[in-house]
Amino acid sequence: MTTLDQKQSVQAAEGQAIHATCLVVGTKGILIRGPSATGKSALALELIQRAHLKGSFAALVADDRVYIAEKNGRLIGSCPNSIKGKAELRGFGIVEVPYLDTAVIHMVLDLEAREEIDRLPEEQALTCELCSVKLIRQQVPKEDHLAALRLANALIFTNPVHNY
Repeated sequence: MTTLDQKQSVQAAEGQAIHATCLVVGTKGILIRGPSATGKSALALELIQRAHLKGSFAALVADDRVYIAEKNGRLIGSCPNSIKGKAELRGFGIVEVPYLDTAVIHMVLDLEAREEIDRLPEEQALTCELCSVKLIRQQVPKEDHLAALRLANALIFTNPVHNY
């Protein structure tokens, strides 16, 4: 088996690789998506820090690259071994953070331009499907870090986890 075949076999076993950040706050697994340099890592690190300040559990699963796969009707996120426990703090470098190897993902935060976010979103905009698993979805403004945090916290702490 060639090195490329081995790499593809490992990736197939671990799931589909996507450009995103995954974390757990309390008991909820969160996937943060968005183009490069939109603040995925910064939002994740801030959510982790704020949870810790409140005495809640929070940990990173993966930063920048996440393996996702469906298992028993749930979406599972995991991290490539080479970046476990590491996150990019833009302007500073790579930092070590508390981490989990895997997590069930319950919700998705999509970093998007403010003008693309409806004030009162339609029902279908509040869900998405990944690997045939339906998840709660929240658009958050990439230009406004504080508004993104408020929307993320509203979803994490007030919205029940739905099993679609």
